[in-house]
Amino acid sequence: MNSLMPDCTSKCRSQQHALDVISVVTRGSEGQIKAFLSSYCYNAATIKDAFGRNVLHLASSCGKKGVLDWLAETKGVDLLAKDKESGWTALHRSIFYGYIDCVLSLLKACCIIFLLLYLPVVLVDVLRLSKKMKLSCILFPPSFFQVVLCKFHSVFLSHKGQIYTCGHGQGGRLGHGDEQTCLTQCGTTWRQ
Repeated sequence: MNSLMPDCTSKCRSQQHALDVISVVTRGSEGQIKAFLSSYCYNAATIKDAFGRNVLHLASSCGKKGVLDWLAETKGVDLLAKDKESGWTALHRSIFYGYIDCVLSLLKACCIIFLLLYLPVVLVDVLRLSKKMKLSCILFPPSFFQVVLCKFHSVFLSHKGQIYTCGHGQGGRLGHGDEQTCLTQCGTTWRQ
């Protein structure tokens, strides 16, 4: 492959290219990522993997603020693109992984778009999710004896021995009897 020109066309949708781009974004420095994306594939900034994640999703998940700024300024990426896995945007991912500098950068880059288009969508998502939550858990949270915080979910043990969980529910890992993501602690269906 020529180091100055990508070896593909402007219609490239190669899954191998997507995997290579993701690998570089998760492991490379900001300088390496920019150099690779500029020369590897015509669609390096927009190509998606099998889970619908693009370079913006991964850069925000890894806290690569310089790459996010560069993509927003020079590559014209869709800042509101959702992945297939969770329906999350780069902004969701930055918030979830705690990269506040990336959150601020994304909000600055899409401020007008966010206020006019995206905010109503987020509000609808939150309202839809809140209908599935038990209102009593939100209004009257129990006092907890022990708390375990993990990357994708958390577990709370009340003084009465009740177990509450919140986080990502894929595979039923929260014990709520479904696979829904739960943002606040709710009682599990687990029984002794």
